[in-house]
Amino acid sequence: MKQKWALLSFEGRMRRRDYWLYSVPILILLMPTLFYSGGNALLDALSMAISLFTVFASIALNIKRLKDRNKSPWWILLTFVPIIGPVFALVELGMFDGTEGPNQYGPDPKGRGGNPPSTDEQNKNDKDKYIFEG
Repeated sequence: MKQKWALLSFEGRMRRRDYWLYSVPILILLMPTLFYSGGNALLDALSMAISLFTVFASIALNIKRLKDRNKSPWWILLTFVPIIGPVFALVELGMFDGTEGPNQYGPDPKGRGGNPPSTDEQNKNDKDKYIFEG
């Protein structure tokens, strides 16, 4: 997965594993800016830039996860509601698996639900099923 797409684009779907692999570093990057109290113009500007980047990247990640769950990107607005928003994001985006197979937002990032197997593959699967389930 390309980092530019993951952090700066609103297109496509993102699987849960990749969501966490990008969300945790974003949160770690944001933490010092939350506790910075100011006093230095250069550090204030850097803190503001980091904060804006992390908020934008978080929105992009959340929208891609919403799409993977086959929900409208407008659900992102719920994440801004105090208390309810973080719980929604943790449960809906961080714990539930995405829609299996392609949906209106694109193909399954896990590759599930693609083309049906060929006749040869189906015959082999049927033979294996007969042998093992017998």
